[in-house]
Amino acid sequence: MIYAFVNPDPLLTTPTDSAVTADLATGLSTLLAAADLIPVTGRDEEQVIEVPSAFTSWQILLHGAVVITPDGDQDPAWRRLIRQSQAAHADALTLAAQAIEHITMFSHLGLDVEVVSREGYPLLVRAAHPHALGLALDAAATEWKDWIDGGPFAADLRLLRDHGSLVVLPRDISADSAVNYVMGQLEDVTMTLGVGATDADRAFLSLCDLAVIPGALAWLDPAEAQDALDE
Repeated sequence: MIYAFVNPDPLLTTPTDSAVTADLATGLSTLLAAADLIPVTGRDEEQVIEVPSAFTSWQILLHGAVVITPDGDQDPAWRRLIRQSQAAHADALTLAAQAIEHITMFSHLGLDVEVVSREGYPLLVRAAHPHALGLALDAAATEWKDWIDGGPFAADLRLLRDHGSLVVLPRDISADSAVNYVMGQLEDVTMTLGVGATDADRAFLSLCDLAVIPGALAWLDPAEAQDALDE
């Protein structure tokens, strides 16, 4: 069995007038037709249903915080681990939410801030601009990262950018750790395939036997690759 760990955003979901992107999505779906698709996404259980693909196997949601089994239930062992992380980092996430609220207010960035909670504990903090204003997100990302790196939670929290939003969550919750866990549960594996298009996907892509990524990605630029080799 071929298992494909796929971040559907933006390859399978972004509405666009570009025929190239539409062709890419169609071709990718054809390429993956023989594989068992496992989404690796920041979407939750309801949002992943909106993706125009059939996910009937494992699912890795909310940046690795939720692992759904093929039976449609949360994996109990992974759920216990995540709950422990939530309890340990509840205060840090609460303060991170207050920090980004102050940042967006005093810098007039106009971001909407949401604390996503599960089972009575905060799980992650998400900030997004209602009109997807990139400059506001850039400014918020810089200040929020400075707050994290310069404070007592530098070893506990991490900031990532997820398609028009900023997300802060505990460092021990990650998509690659969830992918690694799910790989250990699979049987009759012929090959694992990773599909992604963002910098945040790199870690889980590296765990797969093969990776499929758009050739136009900035981190595939030959000049940057050579610079990395020269360092």
